[in-house]
Formats: sequence, structure tokens, C-alpha cells
Amino acid sequence: MNREKKIQINCKINRFSLKRQKFSFKKSIQVVLAASLLLFGLFPATGINAVAKEKTDNYVLRLGDSSGVCGAPQQIAVEKGFFKKVGLKYKIIKLSADTNGLEAVSANKIDASNSLLGSLVQPLANGAQLKITTGLHTGCISILTAKGSKIVSAKDLIGKKIGVATVAGSEATFAKRYLSDHGVKVGTENAQVSFVQYDAAELPIALSKGQVDAIAIEDPDVQIAVKQYGFQELAASATTKPFNTEYCCVAYVSKSLAAKHPQIAKKYTLAMQEAAKWVAKHQTQTAKIQVADKYVAGNPLTNAQALKTYTWKASYKGGQKAFKQVARSLQKAGVVSKGISVSALAKRSFIRFDGVH
Repeated sequence: MNREKKIQINCKINRFSLKRQKFSFKKSIQVVLAASLLLFGLFPATGINAVAKEKTDNYVLRLGDSSGVCGAPQQIAVEKGFFKKVGLKYKIIKLSADTNGLEAVSANKIDASNSLLGSLVQPLANGAQLKITTGLHTGCISILTAKGSKIVSAKDLIGKKIGVATVAGSEATFAKRYLSDHGVKVGTENAQVSFVQYDAAELPIALSKGQVDAIAIEDPDVQIAVKQYGFQELAASATTKPFNTEYCCVAYVSKSLAAKHPQIAKKYTLAMQEAAKWVAKHQTQTAKIQVADKYVAGNPLTNAQALKTYTWKASYKGGQKAFKQVARSLQKAGVVSKGISVSALAKRSFIRFDGVH
């Protein structure tokens, strides 16, 4: 090959090599640019992922507090600084004995709270404007009978009266599910048991006087009543199967908050899960804090024993699973319409945020 041809071939090779280098450089620039766009959020986030892309939301969350042992996660999130840790601004709205969290949300008095799951299923089926964000723990309702009572099974309550604070509340819901599971009819049209409403503080007195045959109440009222009156425990959601593995309490936010301030709703949920994790390792200390800071009445040692019967493992999936179990159970009992799709109801009743397990 002569020298002139060699030069021509080398020139072609060099031009080809240069084109490859330019292509490689251009490709590298495209990759870097795409990574930068993702990093700085120039590609729009979709769905709930948009929460992390929002500007700082300075909205002050209104937290409903109705007290009670079950409310430990929210109480601890306040007292141990978990809300502050996630940068949440909030104020506590104390709920009176005759106002529950659901009513307060519906009246736009609060934005978020924790509550017994059983009290939320039927209202959500009827269109209640709230979203459940996580399950918190098992527990915390018992059915009690009088000292020396001959009522030792669900069927012994046929034709009897059960005292409750609210006929559509979690206590009544638990009692209806327990009875229905044992073949006792509790539907509106064929009920074999009567539910009688009293002020919560009067329920132990009503049972001691024989005005009702049993009462369904929450902790720590259960422990206080058993100690004071010698009542017998017929069933407890913390220890009676299949309820003992089912989430009793959940955290929720208003539908409006979830739509307008998703970043706030997410922070609230993450802090509640962290607080539940803390309670799991510190039940005795939690009980002391609850009594000392006047969230709960009773004796810290007695209350701690109740807390130790719960499973403290906050979970979105666990909460949703329990919701479906409760809903199907209430359909069987004739409390919730059988025409409702439980899966669809659960889907629209919950909202999940990034980072929530």
C-alpha cells in the first residue's frame, strides 16, 4: 500500500473515531441532564410521591385528643417530641366526653386523631370524610359482667341488656361482633340483645345496680371497674380470638387535609408510627406519662398491664386488613349493608404515604 492511500485510510478512521467520541459525549450530556432533572424535580412527581416535592407547608395541624390508654401513640408523639422531630406544627384540641373524633372531624374542629377502628367502618360506609393512614395497635375493649354473674358465654346474653357509651361506637361494635360470631343475632330487625346507652362514667354503676346485664367499655375503665366492683371479664379484644390479632386503633386525617396538605398528613402518620414503636419498648413509662400528664385516669401500674396485652406494631397493611375483617364481620351481623364491596370501601377509606410501612 502506497503512502497516499495509507493517509486516506487513517483520515477516515480518525473521522469515524471523532464521530464516536462526539456521540459518546453527547450521550453522556443527555444522561447527566436527565439525572439532574430528576434530582431537582423538573420532571413532575406523580401521585403521593408529590408529597416529598412540595414546598414547606406551615399549616398548623389540629389534633383531637379524647384521652384514654388507646391514645398512647399520639400522646407519646407529643410528649416525646416525635411530631417536632418531623417538623410538624400542631395544636391540641381537647375533645369533651360527648364528642368523639369522627364528629369533630365532620364539624371541621380537628384535622387528625387516633381512634378505635370499629367506630369508623360504618360511618365510612356512609360517606364519612376522613382517610385512615395506618393501623397502630391491638387492644383495648372488654365486655364485663357483674360479680358472681351466671353469664359466662355469648349465648347467655340472649334477651339481656348491654350498656354502652354509644350504640354505634367501637365498644358496641366489638360486642356485636363477639355475639354474632357465637350465633347471637344483633341485626336491627332481629336483635336478640338490647344495647342501652349511658354516659361512659355511669356504666360501671349501672352494671353494679343491675340496670344492665353487661357493659362494653375501654381501658383503663376496664381495670378500674374490675378493681372497684369485682366485675368479671367475658371477652376482651386484646386477648379473645380472633380479635387479639386484629388492629383495634388507627390513625386518621380529614379528607380535606389529605387533599390540601398531604405533606402534613404524611408527617403526622410517620410520627405516629415512630411513637407506637417507642411505646412497644416502654409500656411502663408510657403509663406513667399518661397519668402524670393527665391524659388518662387510674393507676400507672394497672394501666401498664393493659398496655402490655396489646401488640404495638404500627402498620398500614395491618390496619387495612383489620378494616376488611371488621367490615365483613359487621356485614354478617347485619350492621353494614351486604351490598357494599368491602374491598372497594377499604381502598377509598385509606391513603398511603411514602415511607409509611
